[in-house]
Amino acid sequence: MQLELREYDVKDVCSDEERHSGSNDKEIAEEKKEPPSSKQSSSSSLKKGHSRTDDDEDCEMRGVHAKVDIPPNQICVSIPRKCLITVEMGQATEIGQAILNSDLELDAPKHVFLMIFLLWDRKGNGKNSFFKPYYDILPKTLSNMPIFWSEEELAYLEGSYLLAQIDDRNEAIEDDYHTICNVAPQLADIATLDEFKWARMCVCSRNFGLQIDGNRTSALVPHADMLNHYRPRETKWTFDDYRQAFTITRLVIGRQDEY
Repeated sequence: MQLELREYDVKDVCSDEERHSGSNDKEIAEEKKEPPSSKQSSSSSLKKGHSRTDDDEDCEMRGVHAKVDIPPNQICVSIPRKCLITVEMGQATEIGQAILNSDLELDAPKHVFLMIFLLWDRKGNGKNSFFKPYYDILPKTLSNMPIFWSEEELAYLEGSYLLAQIDDRNEAIEDDYHTICNVAPQLADIATLDEFKWARMCVCSRNFGLQIDGNRTSALVPHADMLNHYRPRETKWTFDDYRQAFTITRLVIGRQDEY
């Protein structure tokens, strides 16, 4: 079984991306079929002989497609443990230890520790980081996330409760940033508030809930976080202790096992 990576035009897949992504905390499924827009634009733009443009380079959307049918109960993705970024890795950093020792009340503690490792490793280890290839393919702007919308874009929501929710989310993230800076000033050295928000959105839209070594945790899983899902889901994920790897398995059609 082979998987291929495709790149899409943001305008064509934005609505599909918003419809299918951002729920990795609960479920994910392998996309076996091309999004409708990719058949008309993106797949043809990456055919042999196509000349890449600046627009192609700026595209932040990614898609993974199975090139053959995947039979039920077959593992279609396996990511080695060493490639996972876990909550415990963030806790082990100097900033993570300061947070733990201070017993802070944070908006999303597990997310925060993943963010801390992401920001600390990118800044501290830079090009020498084991995870640099992963960092390089993370979206640079996340402009599709509401907390980054401009005043002009937010104006379209006038009268909607969504505006209050966006304000609340921004305030909660900002409070976490300044609260952590009070006990770990090093955070301000590795990330601005905007970079902290970027990391928060990367984590909340990509993390997977897992049980590793008997402990419930969350993890960023390179490659696997590029797979969107259908509803009802067609796959399930887990951490396989025997393989020491994160796996995604094709479900039997019609059967929806709980994680």
